Amino acid sequence: MDIPTGTLDKFHLGVSADGQTCMMVFVDEDQRTIRCVADFSEFNAFIANLNRAAAEMSRRRHDEGNDQGTVCGTMNVAFAEFQLSPTDEYIEGALVGDAGQIVGIRMAPEVACQLTKAMLMTAPAASRC
Repeated sequence: MDIPTGTLDKFHLGVSADGQTCMMVFVDEDQRTIRCVADFSEFNAFIANLNRAAAEMSRRRHDEGNDQGTVCGTMNVAFAEFQLSPTDEYIEGALVGDAGQIVGIRMAPEVACQLTKAMLMTAPAASRC
């Protein structure tokens, strides 16, 4: 089966009125969408996978050596929001840690696509996607 790939253009997250489920919508540049409905444990697993990916990215940056001497670490992500840059094709946003830390992120669309694909491939299968 040939799986179409594309550049992530938008990501939307909504929570049901009763707080029992959330819906994630991924939209690529051709306006194809993937919609997933997740309960708390499924969404929590998705966030845990984001945290693991961030920790791995940090570890790799640290292992390669950082020319600026920046200390790399990890944080528990409590909130994230991203959007397409108004001036170019990059995706910009921020991760907010549960202790209030804020990390700004700017990435090329192909990086966002690969990151999203990797996270979805490692997430446990959701029964209602």
